[in-house]
Amino acid sequence: MIRTALTMIVGDRPRFIGMICGLGFASLLMTLQGGIYLGVMSLVYGHVSDTPQAQVWVCDPGMPEFDTTESIHERELDNVRAVSGVRWAVPLDRRALLARLPGGQLSTVVVIGVDDATLIGAPLPTAMLTGSSADLRRSDAVVIDQRSAESKLRVPCADGTSRPLRIGDHLLLSGRQVTVAGFCRSTPSINLWPTVYMLRSRSSALDPGNGDGCNFILVGLDTGADATAVCTAISTATGLGAYPREEFCQRTYDFYLRETGIPINFGIAVLLGFLVGAAIAGQTFSQFVTDNRRIFATLKAMGMYNRRLAAMLIVQALAMAGVGFGLGAGAATVIGSALDGTDLACRLQPALLLQSFIAVLAISLVAALLSLRSVMRVDPALVFRS
Repeated sequence: MIRTALTMIVGDRPRFIGMICGLGFASLLMTLQGGIYLGVMSLVYGHVSDTPQAQVWVCDPGMPEFDTTESIHERELDNVRAVSGVRWAVPLDRRALLARLPGGQLSTVVVIGVDDATLIGAPLPTAMLTGSSADLRRSDAVVIDQRSAESKLRVPCADGTSRPLRIGDHLLLSGRQVTVAGFCRSTPSINLWPTVYMLRSRSSALDPGNGDGCNFILVGLDTGADATAVCTAISTATGLGAYPREEFCQRTYDFYLRETGIPINFGIAVLLGFLVGAAIAGQTFSQFVTDNRRIFATLKAMGMYNRRLAAMLIVQALAMAGVGFGLGAGAATVIGSALDGTDLACRLQPALLLQSFIAVLAISLVAALLSLRSVMRVDPALVFRS
């Protein structure tokens, strides 16, 4: 039965190709759009992921998400350090400033001011591509993410072309000259602004209105300390918001999920892929059954019951779903790999691939079930008619 079912569906080449194209397109669109959505949403807490040393993040309790920050007074550092279970606490600044490039162009950048003593918040050694985080202690030194240096912070040349920033180049940040001392690999912000790392003592001077405050307090915990309990103690002692790293990421993620149009936009694209795939597969499968009514009539005349014919349709639907999903997911993987290194992030997680396969399988099975009635009503005597 299985061999007969597969021979029938593959033998009808136009219908076979049509269904494969429909299911493959649905799989491609749902998988790729889902992967890009996950990639874009991972940018909203990118710097939190890039700073694994901080087990707890402390900020203003009214802060809705990571990019909207309010200054915390310097004295709160001592209050946080006094909480039981806190091993260390350091300040971190994060602000958007205008940078003037060597050619005179202006670009908005995200300046990360890291703790002078510990350099917590600076790129990890494994993320440094040129130079080291310790170079930030040099006079007016900054470290810039490599991707931005190559794509956004380019320096014009005399021949009309441009080149990426190089070590030793100078920038103006709020009128103050800084020198590029290294390049790193970092997760871009949701706004895709370049990221610039420098010592907090210098970044504070770039924004006098911030006073002696900081945007965040990063906390490391004693061995065995419960992060949730320590966060509760910090909030009680200081009145600030304190969140374990994973919860802080989720908090920011939830804000963009609720308050922006990102999920709706990607959801519409995924829904369109599902509907287009369903329309093509349903129409093509129905036409396949119509064109092969004599074969189904012959099988009935030979004594095959309706339930066996239904099983044949299901086998054909499963085969279509497997091939269509494989082609679509494979194409999505190739495109996602091509997007690696660009501003358009793509994350094809196993759960996403499973959901895409279930959707393609549902399309194929529904198309088969809608055609089942026609098969059930086929008259075995049809085979004897001219």
